[in-house]
Amino acid sequence: MLVNGTPGILFVIGDQVIGAVTFDITRGKIATVRGTATSARLTEDWRQREPDTPLITQW
Repeated sequence: MLVNGTPGILFVIGDQVIGAVTFDITRGKIATVRGTATSARLTEDWRQREPDTPLITQW
């Protein structure tokens, strides 16, 4: 999904986003990787998008 307008991955447990990783893409390649802990705003934004069923539900 897009996180702050850049490609990213959200980490979710139950209905709470617990973290995110974003990627800056330069010339078609990953140039920068950033990680962040969750915020209430990120969880609310995710909930409003009616997220799909996770591809991986457990390891």
